[in-house]
Amino acid sequence: MHSLVGQGRFAEAHALISDAFVERNGSAGYLLRAWVLAQEQRPAEARDAVDWALAIASPAEAGDVFVLAGVVLLSLDEAHAALTVALRATGADPDGWEPSVLLSDVYRRLGRIPDAIAAARRAVALAPREAEAQIALARSLSAGRGVFGRIPRRNRAEHRAAAERALTLGAAPGQLVVPRGGAVLGGVGLAVFLGVQLYRIETGGTWELVAAGIVFGVTFGLIGVLAAMGSRRSGVSARTRLRGVRATTRTEMVGDEWLWRIAAVHVATVLPLPALLTTGLVADRAWRGAPWPLWSVALLSVAGLAAVCAVLLSVPWWYGEMFARRILRYAGLVRLQLTATGLLIGGTLALAVRGRTSTEAWAPVALGHLCWTVGGWLAASVFSARLHVLRRRAL
Repeated sequence: MHSLVGQGRFAEAHALISDAFVERNGSAGYLLRAWVLAQEQRPAEARDAVDWALAIASPAEAGDVFVLAGVVLLSLDEAHAALTVALRATGADPDGWEPSVLLSDVYRRLGRIPDAIAAARRAVALAPREAEAQIALARSLSAGRGVFGRIPRRNRAEHRAAAERALTLGAAPGQLVVPRGGAVLGGVGLAVFLGVQLYRIETGGTWELVAAGIVFGVTFGLIGVLAAMGSRRSGVSARTRLRGVRATTRTEMVGDEWLWRIAAVHVATVLPLPALLTTGLVADRAWRGAPWPLWSVALLSVAGLAAVCAVLLSVPWWYGEMFARRILRYAGLVRLQLTATGLLIGGTLALAVRGRTSTEAWAPVALGHLCWTVGGWLAASVFSARLHVLRRRAL
């Protein structure tokens, strides 16, 4: 069957995995069909076959069934769904090296390099003579390259040894290469593009505001269209995919207490951002001698507060009530950011209500928005990096 698929003879491959074959082999049969469909670029049907395989899988199902399901899901670009299956594979076969290789591949696809390295190291410890385990370790270590494309010094010797062992065991050099930077560069490009539009809003006149608003609308509309096209292509709606990601996030937090601490830092860091993008722009324009009318300041203040409330309400929706309580109480970070955000929004509105305020009076408010937000990001980066280091040591 693998040979037929490699030659593009999909009709003959499907003949080998007929309905009778699938019925006899249960979950494994459905997954083989799913794999062929995935190679045939029929993602909706492949995902349907995977769902059937997982639906009829018993609690005592062999780990290799879940491993194959994870491989198919990864080929369908369903990394979070593959993570759920990989965790099931690990539970079904705790001493197997294949589930650890799958976990490493999934974590690397999700950008969680320390987890990918830890899983690959477990695979190598369990099966040091398996080429796939050495490949997983070499690829995971290679994925941890820095901004300048260099592997961290602490991992270079291990990467070189894993690559040499993989080649000795029969791996092809191309298997050790990891594609890098696609999602990261795309995200950075989008952030820079939106930042330029915000700059136009902050510095421009009426027509610049209108143009920037149109560009914002077109951008998010295009993102929505692409998401809808992806849903039709894969057969999985964006809402279903989002629910799967949310369920996986909660499941992982149950077994890893570092994750909710890191999430608490991220939530606290986001809270001042609505103020910067609403009343912060108001204060800066007034500082430059172009104050906005009171009604627009009041409207933006309400919008900023509404955005902060939306962030707070999204925490229990995304993480669940139990983890939401821990996140919102962790080290007083959220309370501190809420207090500061309220003062910034309230201070801006109070100055606007006073009217005829000098540009010098607006300077502390504008700088307060910027310094508190950027300073909070820098502090959060240090704090989050420290938590990641501690978590990496515990893996």
